[in-house]
Amino acid sequence: MHRFDLIAMLLSPVSWFVFAFGALFGSFFNVCIYRIPRGIFWKTSRSHCPGCGAAIPSWHNIPILSWLFLRGKAACCGTKISVQYPLVELGTAILWVIIYWSFPFVSLSDGNVVFNSADLLRFAHGIVFCSVLLICSVIDLEHQIIPDVLSLPMIALAPLVACFHPELDLKSSLIGIVLGGGIFYAVAWIYFLVRKEYGLGLGDVKLLAGIGGWLGYQAVLTTIFWASMLGSIVGISLILISRKKKDMKLKLPFGPFLSLAAIFLLLFGHQLADYLITF
Repeated sequence: MHRFDLIAMLLSPVSWFVFAFGALFGSFFNVCIYRIPRGIFWKTSRSHCPGCGAAIPSWHNIPILSWLFLRGKAACCGTKISVQYPLVELGTAILWVIIYWSFPFVSLSDGNVVFNSADLLRFAHGIVFCSVLLICSVIDLEHQIIPDVLSLPMIALAPLVACFHPELDLKSSLIGIVLGGGIFYAVAWIYFLVRKEYGLGLGDVKLLAGIGGWLGYQAVLTTIFWASMLGSIVGISLILISRKKKDMKLKLPFGPFLSLAAIFLLLFGHQLADYLITF
């Protein structure tokens, strides 16, 4: 994006509206991240302090700002509040804004508001897809699992998404599901037969199947390539930093790298392809 376009988008009221809603939904995503792996999503409707169990008032649940005002501590008992909460809220807000900049469904032309229905569908697809991957990534980092309640609905809804998305077609989506899940399933079994241990979880298999379904089969191999590159760089860096032999078998969750690669491909894949063609 050119400099003047960037300034215009930063000053756009729609960008700040999307940012605010992104932060608000980020607060809900924190609830999902905490409750889903613990199996307590439907057991309570109010947020409670993890330290003393007291109900958290609504004015202490304002995204990002409440954590800053409370200085990272619960007002009821002083229990430290993880920095993960504001980071997820801020990260969601920024991610949603970037998605809007990639698919600006509202724009001004000669003083008139122009509404682009195709970009609105792309934007809706982007925020749902990227938000689910964000939730999966944080859960995977903390618990080393990708819950079926997140990955399986992605797979099931992919054909429906393909019917509404301007570029994604049903054939590409279905092949993406089979190719994404099939490649990782085969890799997982080969690794198990050779090493007699699991090197790739079935959660990653289902996640890549969902990614293939939502982006099409064309994105599967590229996602695997970039995720593997990112995972290798991070893994080697951590080993070199720790300098401990026991970390040579360092186990990193692969879900966050798959998610990051898929999000990057969705938002910047066309620009990257154009750059490589003209390079």
